[in-house]
Amino acid sequence: MLETTAATAALLPEERVRYFMGIGDPQGVLDVIERGVDLFDCVLPTRTARMGTAFTPQGRLNLRNSQHTLSDEPLDPECPCTACRTFSRGVLRHLVTQKEMLGLQLLSEHNLTFLSRLVAGAREAIQMNSFAAFRKQWIGA
Repeated sequence: MLETTAATAALLPEERVRYFMGIGDPQGVLDVIERGVDLFDCVLPTRTARMGTAFTPQGRLNLRNSQHTLSDEPLDPECPCTACRTFSRGVLRHLVTQKEMLGLQLLSEHNLTFLSRLVAGAREAIQMNSFAAFRKQWIGA
């Protein structure tokens, strides 16, 4: 898939937008950006949120796990979303396990905010000609 993406993107005129449908995990997003994709969309960030999973810089965090029951930590202390600024992992876990709509909405907002911040960082790294280092910092490869 990635080889085809790189080959196809190289054939398109520079002034044209390169769109990739169906990629929504952080590594996948960085992989296709590295190969010249400008725009993408996917249900994954909101679908995983509905399953109780949050994207974090350390990887996916499953809030259904009991280890988060009494946690006072935010999902990500650096994240500006409502979930991270207002609620602890323990409260979010309670909302998710009780199937409260608020929990699913908060996790959806968080995952979308996470990806938005990731892409903003990638954009800045591209402008500074340091995308490879940025990607390595996030993905480790």
